[in-house]
Amino acid sequence: MYRIRIGVLALLFMLFGLSLSSYAAMPDISKLDIPRYAPDRVLVKFKPGTAAADIAREHMAANAQLLRTIPQIDVQVLQVPSGTVETSVAAYSRNPNVLYAEPDYYRLLVVPNEEPGPVLITGAANYFSEQWYLENLGQAHIQKNQDILGNVSLNTVYGTPGADINAPAGWDIETGVVGDLTSYDKPKIAVLDSGADCEIPDLANKCLEKVSLVGATPGFGYDICPADDPACDNLGHGTFTASEAGADTNNGEGIAGVGFDSGVGIFKVCYQELVYDGIFIYLVGLCPVSGSAAAIVLASDDQFDGGTLVRSQYQVITMSYGSDLIDPDTGEIYATDPSTAECDAIQHARDQGVLVVAAAGNNGNTTKVYPAACTDTSDNSTVLSVAASDHEDDRASFSTYSRNQDDWVSIAAPGQDIIGLLPGSACGIASSSDSCVDWWSGTSMSAPLAAGAAALVWSDLYNRLDASASRAPASCTYAGMPCNQAVRQRLENNAAQVGANGQNLLSWTAHGRLDLAAALSNDVIPSGGGGDPGGGDPGAGPVAAFSYNCIGLVCTFSNASQGEGTLSYSWNFGDGTGSSDESPGHSYGASGNYQVTLTTTDNSGSAEVSTTLSLKSGKRSSSGSVTSASSGGGSGGSCSHPRNKC
Repeated sequence: MYRIRIGVLALLFMLFGLSLSSYAAMPDISKLDIPRYAPDRVLVKFKPGTAAADIAREHMAANAQLLRTIPQIDVQVLQVPSGTVETSVAAYSRNPNVLYAEPDYYRLLVVPNEEPGPVLITGAANYFSEQWYLENLGQAHIQKNQDILGNVSLNTVYGTPGADINAPAGWDIETGVVGDLTSYDKPKIAVLDSGADCEIPDLANKCLEKVSLVGATPGFGYDICPADDPACDNLGHGTFTASEAGADTNNGEGIAGVGFDSGVGIFKVCYQELVYDGIFIYLVGLCPVSGSAAAIVLASDDQFDGGTLVRSQYQVITMSYGSDLIDPDTGEIYATDPSTAECDAIQHARDQGVLVVAAAGNNGNTTKVYPAACTDTSDNSTVLSVAASDHEDDRASFSTYSRNQDDWVSIAAPGQDIIGLLPGSACGIASSSDSCVDWWSGTSMSAPLAAGAAALVWSDLYNRLDASASRAPASCTYAGMPCNQAVRQRLENNAAQVGANGQNLLSWTAHGRLDLAAALSNDVIPSGGGGDPGGGDPGAGPVAAFSYNCIGLVCTFSNASQGEGTLSYSWNFGDGTGSSDESPGHSYGASGNYQVTLTTTDNSGSAEVSTTLSLKSGKRSSSGSVTSASSGGGSGGSCSHPRNKC
């Protein structure tokens, strides 16, 4: 889906030709009657070795009934009398045998309602040029605006070339593959959300399984799914996020999913609920932590039936919900403390070799949002937290972000005016008949872009592994580290640190904006130095490695070589000049492609590594890293043209 078949002006004409109903402004969340947690459930974890009789006695005292357990993290989900959650949590917490007790908090999904869509465009049109965030050439695309009275306008806007994730150049390197449920070498993405409509054309061949963790009629029964489709999507949010990560790409219709051919699993952990602000009724998604934690551990473990493997681990989990809560007395919006159970589940997934991705939140400040901000017991991040950028490479005004003193937000990805797919029912059509699209904004849209990119980096990593090396995430190692850590490093270390207009993207993220092509082009540096990162025989001698960061034609190179004894360096900048400095800077005289080579020499010999820089005068940024210890290599940077021809 590299070309569009319908122009933006024609699309605008068709949009305005629709009969638009009156839409209320975006709801004031502080005035919505949204519960903080389930009124009759608590989560409890007892200390290992606590006697069953003691546990039963505590449950009896709380008048609690065991609903289910999450055995991987030893958490019990308990039903208590409605209205007694806080007193029950307090009572359990006083028991010395209890490690922690907490309410079954609700994570929140607020679906944007300012749009006049959804929109049906017949004729199997594809919308690739509307996906400016995949390839931004400064092309016209739609932006939706709403005034304080709720009046909606559709505008044609133009972003900054290069303010994108460089997807087509990345797809030239890796496109992934849809695997069966039991394969380990075909990375798949678990989408934890409100379910999905897997009958729409772009997901019909991509959904691997559908699992519901909320039951058939959760809440007050406003989200009912048929028996043969328990993870249906009445809210639309899950279909949208699944399409961003895994829509069928290059099929001539709909949109392009970043994961290209990567398969997705649908885990329904959020359900649709009606809430009221005193004037209007709104639809929101409520996501109980009990379902979130259960889905995380379910997706991160192999599943067996009678000793037969029926579904292998997912390599990537993506979550687009967060911990904003509403004080029922003051209406104040705030981020909760982390759910210990949810963070425990994420740590379990990390330890099982899975890469967990989550939306950073839409508070517009630096307040931590969970599960994106979860850490392990050593305070190390266990989640790739994703903020939202816009078509100019600026921070989207709504996006949560972080500062250098507390860099909990890892990377950014585009999240404003993102086109995605909705269930066919949103357009009043049979799901399989055509594409129903809409434009939404939020870090909910950013996280699945990063998840799709992660799946492709997993595929590339598997290609680099020695044939005898394990592909199962729980046992996969690469470059002296778990494979999920290597994938995360490649996404983070190769993110663009400078925006398309010269912005310092490190002022609000730890690593910068996602760059798929650079992440696929450049490898990690092996832990401890030397050797073959793919698991072959370790080689003797030094490792030549460096990272680069270019703005226009001006580049800085950071040497990361390793070896024995005193090291010496020889740089060839590809324009007839060189240097023997350890970490030089260099200015090029004209736009073009330049092969940069570093030769590192130690007491035992020399090693060489090269990469091609595609540079253009102006403020375009290019960054990445390469190492001679990789079985791969190649060009990196932030070139936004297909085939890397900038």
